[in-house]
Formats: sequence, structure tokens, C-alpha cells
Amino acid sequence: ERKENEARINNLAFFDPLTQLPNRRLLQDRLEHAITASTRKQNLGAVLFIDLDDFKTLNDNRGHHIGDLLLIAVADRLRAAVRAQDTVARLGGDEFLVVLEDLEANHDHAAAMAQQIAETILESLNEAYNLEGQDYFSTPSIGISLFGDRLAPIDELLKQADQAMYHAKAEGRNTCRFFDPKMQQHTAQRFALQHEIREALQQQQFTLFYQPQVDHTGAVIGVEALIRWFHPERGLV
Repeated sequence: ERKENEARINNLAFFDPLTQLPNRRLLQDRLEHAITASTRKQNLGAVLFIDLDDFKTLNDNRGHHIGDLLLIAVADRLRAAVRAQDTVARLGGDEFLVVLEDLEANHDHAAAMAQQIAETILESLNEAYNLEGQDYFSTPSIGISLFGDRLAPIDELLKQADQAMYHAKAEGRNTCRFFDPKMQQHTAQRFALQHEIREALQQQQFTLFYQPQVDHTGAVIGVEALIRWFHPERGLV
């Protein structure tokens, strides 16, 4: 009975109770080992950040029970789509993470292998799910970040894959995208712009303009409402 209790406690500590995939805590440990092994073998690896598109819509319309069944089915398909040495984990909600180990030493070849596995996952997750006798369709967005070619903390690596996933969503969803420094620069610029807009609202730097709309005779038949931003550094935006 004591051994059963210990096994139960260990399972709760390291595995997601719904899908029985490794949880964030166990993922951290396995990713650390993967990065160490990648450095030792001089082979690249990859992190795939997977988010289900419109999962909230399914939950809201069909209930959390159907949503849970979908998550279990997705977990099973992810296990089947990757290799034996790879790790599939659930971060929470509809977010999953795959750690690919022992890819090629060559950056381009490793990226091609990671993309091939990501496309296999896309194809698998696009197939219909039969949940309690009814077919459902769900698509994923996948962000990919390679590791082993540069020193990067685990949190940074996960953030890069997460940014790549949101880039995939912005490109129309149901696709995969790689992280690159340009993407990080774009994200940083967007964050700075959002901060400046909040300040601009507080300092009342926005002004409303009405631009006349005329017909073929030149008569004003309406107006277009436009917001201009009097930026202290960039001038009129």
C-alpha cells in the first residue's frame, strides 16, 4: 500500500492527470538532459510548441467533457507521430510541447527533420476526431525552435518556440513556423509600441480628424473618421 501511494504521488508530481503525458515539471528535467546530450554529441535538437486553434470554441459549445476527450485524443496522436527518443508533454490547457532529440549536426538538415516531424503532426491532428459518436475537426499551430547551436536558458528556448507558434497563428493557423531573431525583434517592437500607446492614451496624444467624402460633383456626402497620433518623437502618425 505504501509503494502504491508513493507511485501515485510520483505520478501526480510528474504527469498530467488527464492525458498521462509528462507535465511541465518533468518536461523541464527532460529538456535539460536533451540540451546536455545535444551539446555532448554535437547534434541539434528542437522544441515544438503546439497550440490547438479555436479550442475555446469547442469547450464553450460542447462543454469541457468533450474538450477533455479531444485533449486525450490529441495526446495519443502526438505520441504516435514522434520517434521513440522524443518527449511529448502537456503544458496546460490546449498547449503541448514536443522535444526532438538527436537531429542532424548540420543546421539546415536538422531544421528539415524538425519541419518534417511537425508536418507529420499537422497531418495527424487534422484528421477527424470521433468523440462520443460525433466527428470533430481541430487544427494546430506549431512553433519550432532549434537548440544545441547556441547557449540559451530553457525559459528562453520555450519563449522562442511560443513566439514562433503565435507567428504561425498570425500566418493563418494550421501551419508551423520557425523562430528567428527577426521574429524576436518584431515582438519587442510590438511590445514597445503597445506601451507607448498606453502612455499616449493617458497623455491625450490622439486627435480625431474628419476627412470629407465627396461625390462626382464635389458635394460632401459624408466623412471618414481618422485617428492621428501626435507622437513626441515621430511626429504625426
